[in-house]
Amino acid sequence: MKKQKKGNTFKAYWFVLLGKELYSYKSQGDAKHKEMLTLSGVFIKNEAEEETESGDTFYPFMLIFPNKRRIYYLKTPEEKERWMSQIKRAIGYSHFFDFYDVFETLGQGKYGVVKQGTHKKTGKEVAIKIIKKKDLPQKDKELLMREIDVLK
Repeated sequence: MKKQKKGNTFKAYWFVLLGKELYSYKSQGDAKHKEMLTLSGVFIKNEAEEETESGDTFYPFMLIFPNKRRIYYLKTPEEKERWMSQIKRAIGYSHFFDFYDVFETLGQGKYGVVKQGTHKKTGKEVAIKIIKKKDLPQKDKELLMREIDVLK
């Protein structure tokens, strides 16, 4: 479902995911799609559930395109999870915690905190530096990029 700009009402559409393309149809069985969106370069974001004035609860997620954002609303949390999982697979999404377990803090530095971790597949112990880039000044970002190059 998509929320309409006029009146904040919801309108049902039929969606089909083919490879990295998301097609929308006015209804199931339509031969011609209403819209086709390519998912290359797209980010997916979980959104909090929303309750309508009529008491219905919807479970949304957002697709963030380079020049726009779209929120899609589903009727059940299971349906939302299934769609998010399929879209993540289509766009090649992977999460850090899919690969590493993170444990106690080993120390702190100028850019962030260092934690002990283990690579899930190999079992190898690693040090994981967690950096908050959001608040870093540009000069510090350049120093950080240099540090990353050295570590490679």
